[in-house]
Amino acid sequence: MCRSLILWGGGMFVRRTIPGSRLSVLLILVLAGTACADVPTASYIFPAGAQRGTTVKVRVGGLYLHEGCPLEFLGTGITVPARLERMKTIWFEGPLVPLPASQQAEDYPQDMGATLTVAQDAVPGARAWRVWTAQGAVPARTFVVGDLPEVVEDEIDGEPLAVGVTLPVTINGRIFPREDVDVWKFAAKAGQTINCTARAGSLGSPLEARLEVRARGQRLTESEPLAAGDAQVRFVAPADGEYEVRIHDLNFGGLQSYVYRLTVTSGPQIDHAYPLGGRRGSTASFIGHSDAVTVLADGTSQKSPSAIPFEVALPAEGRNELIHRVKINGADSNAFRLDLDDLPEFLETEGAEAAPVEIPIVLNGRIDQPGDTDRWKFRAAKGTALEAEVRAARLGSPLDSLLILRDAEGKELARNEDLAGGMADSLLRMTIPADGVYELQMQDQLDSRGGPAFAYRIRLATSTPPGFRLDLTSDAIAVARGGEFKLKLHAERFGGFAAPITVEITGLPAGVSMPTAEFAMGQSDIDLTFKADATAMVDAARLTVKGTAMVGDTPVTHVATLRIPAGPGIPVNQPLPPECTAIVDSLLLAVTVPTPFKAKGVYEVKYAQRGGLFTRHYRLERNGFAGPLQVSLADKQMRHLQGVTGPTITIPADAEEFDYTVYLPPWMEIGRTSRSLVKIVGEVVDADGSRHTVSFTSANQNEQIVALVDPGQLSIDVERQSVRVVPGTAQIPFRIGRGVGLNVPVKIELVIPGHIRGVTASAVTLPADQSTGSLSLNFNEGDRGPFNAPLLLRATALREQSPVVAEANLQAVEVP
Repeated sequence: MCRSLILWGGGMFVRRTIPGSRLSVLLILVLAGTACADVPTASYIFPAGAQRGTTVKVRVGGLYLHEGCPLEFLGTGITVPARLERMKTIWFEGPLVPLPASQQAEDYPQDMGATLTVAQDAVPGARAWRVWTAQGAVPARTFVVGDLPEVVEDEIDGEPLAVGVTLPVTINGRIFPREDVDVWKFAAKAGQTINCTARAGSLGSPLEARLEVRARGQRLTESEPLAAGDAQVRFVAPADGEYEVRIHDLNFGGLQSYVYRLTVTSGPQIDHAYPLGGRRGSTASFIGHSDAVTVLADGTSQKSPSAIPFEVALPAEGRNELIHRVKINGADSNAFRLDLDDLPEFLETEGAEAAPVEIPIVLNGRIDQPGDTDRWKFRAAKGTALEAEVRAARLGSPLDSLLILRDAEGKELARNEDLAGGMADSLLRMTIPADGVYELQMQDQLDSRGGPAFAYRIRLATSTPPGFRLDLTSDAIAVARGGEFKLKLHAERFGGFAAPITVEITGLPAGVSMPTAEFAMGQSDIDLTFKADATAMVDAARLTVKGTAMVGDTPVTHVATLRIPAGPGIPVNQPLPPECTAIVDSLLLAVTVPTPFKAKGVYEVKYAQRGGLFTRHYRLERNGFAGPLQVSLADKQMRHLQGVTGPTITIPADAEEFDYTVYLPPWMEIGRTSRSLVKIVGEVVDADGSRHTVSFTSANQNEQIVALVDPGQLSIDVERQSVRVVPGTAQIPFRIGRGVGLNVPVKIELVIPGHIRGVTASAVTLPADQSTGSLSLNFNEGDRGPFNAPLLLRATALREQSPVVAEANLQAVEVP
């Protein structure tokens, strides 16, 4: 359904763009004296990536970023402006959200714009970006640098229209509004393998992507869900022709933040390699596996696996993983992970019982069919502190490992299923009770699972070398002047390491301090307490958090890091695709100022007619603030607005109270309790002359705009719900219904979605004593359409200079 949102101002209708997004709601606490700050957030960047060597305009959707805010990108290869600036927010109302869903909380981010330049030599992969205001700092989110040509969706409202692309391509789009489906079409040759991979949750998007491939209107195949809300489908084209890939949310949700990157390429790709890794400094042989779906003559489909052998010279130093690509028919494949270790490697030989191995060693195998159990024998001496660590899920394997240790007689000595935090990999530790041969048994948790993709590595050693690493629990914090903030810092200890760790912070700005902090013997978590005095400058600083400890006789220092998490509901330790994995090694600290002013109201509930205006009275508590203020609907709402709009008004510096008026659209649910929140924005001047934008929002029921939605006093009915698109004029008869006391003229006009071309209509005014009339639509001979969304007939009457509005949809239909 097409819905155009309007508001009343200055005796005329003003079109207003109102944004929306599904995020968690923060509880706004209203304190005595100064008010609490409106905490800024960023819910998306769109597009969520760009090809290297290009310049792209992006939209950052955020709450309480006001008219602009500072922006930073971490890493190299991307040039960005110092600030984001407010731009017109794209908004589509979408289908009516009925009760009880419409009573749920909803956030409405505003779009901020910037132009980014990605260097030609930028390394493909993820970059972190952050924003902040005078009232908070926002944790980093992900932007991806790619190496394929890219397109950005030209978003329009209405039914989906297929958009043509040329392979290979990465498509940047978003599923917006709710129930949206994006359709992309491309040409393929018979026998060509087509790969479609959607990245969504791994970018931090709430989208749970589903892909469907169609040809000639018939469904060929659909995607299998990947980890982190992503999706992938691969198929072999059965014939020359045009194909479509459709993408939507698994639950048919959709909002501004439902961004995705859909990469469509031809030719084989590496889904998984076997083995999953190798020894540092060696040249190792691997087999890359790729699965595609072949559509058979009878319409059924089957998987068509392919194997691609390759060799890799593994680096002798560096991180414990290698992000690698192979050449396939002269072109680079997708990126995939290879695990690196310093221990000797042993590869499983199917069907043969191997002699006992000597530890330490890395065992490579796979559960290559459902119900398969691998058994590894090894020798160990009494008192050996054995550690068996499975590396599978973290490397992209679907294996949910179950590891069992048995003695020579088959007696079970120990077992381990999953690591802490929901990680599907296993870790087993045990002290060997006697000299002898032992057996390590590996299987999947479910006997029904298995296949070539179910590969694993078992690091079997006497113990992990002692050491530690530091993990930030957030990469952005806010410290109020005169206040403090506690940040939890986590130390992961391994190899029996238990020594104290001294923490050092570099980069603290003037006026901000942190007392000496140290992990005590064996301690895993401490709080870092940051304090800002009353003279600290309102600004942001980038800090480095380091930990130093004696490992044996050697002092070792590590920098605390954080991996940017995936989308909502995805475990923090869920492995992410290589191109979406961004590591942050700095802490953004913002010194903030409170909001001095606030609005106060008296709780009231009134009936309000849809299609009209509703006004609420407030008084101001300025608390010494003497400047002008701006009032508008808040970015964070405790309920879905369902089309409620409101203007931005200015309150003079000497005003102590004000009225705020909202418009209730004519299509709201009757009987619904509408609850809207307002925000107040002002500018405070610091002692050094710097100016800072601050705001106040209250979710207290006394400050809510509460309206019980009643039927409207005006209606418009059209004799037919559709009109045939033919060059020339078409008459649209209508009937107006007026409520008691509404004996006034009514203006009827045509509202046309912004993307539809080639249709016009002059408004007509129906006298007070008439209830029927006709609107003339004119369709162009040439360029017109697309008519994928309804046209809207809007009727407006004025009662005491306030609008009363009714609307009716009209579908324009093109007949071939």
